[in-house]
Amino acid sequence: MLMEIPLADQALRSGAVQEFDQRARSLETRARQTLGCTPRDSFVWLLLFGMQTEHGMLDQHAFDLLAISYETAPNEAWIAVRRIIVAIPVIRAAPEPVRQKVLAEFQNLIAQGLVEMPARAFFDASASTRSLLQTAHRPARPAQPT
Repeated sequence: MLMEIPLADQALRSGAVQEFDQRARSLETRARQTLGCTPRDSFVWLLLFGMQTEHGMLDQHAFDLLAISYETAPNEAWIAVRRIIVAIPVIRAAPEPVRQKVLAEFQNLIAQGLVEMPARAFFDASASTRSLLQTAHRPARPAQPT
């Protein structure tokens, strides 16, 4: 699967629709087979979510796939840096519980010093999404004495 992801991406970017469709079907089939053996593989759940977004399907089912990715690996940085790239562009369409997980992961990656991918996602985001991310990232101000 890991080798086929960039090939599918290349086909998509070059406009080779038939090749992309074939590779996408292959990836989805392999992902489902993998989940049959290892249902807690967070990366595969993320892969399936990414495939849904590439097909323009941002429904409850798609966000359920992302939610499962969070549930199965909430604190794995190697997945988080990939998840943030896929989730930030569609965060405004996400149900509130998933949106909060994306925002928390964004903040956590920055706090852990893993800023490259969050920065890339931030700068590639729409103005309204950047505003959402900035608001979520502001540290709480201490209460002023009265």
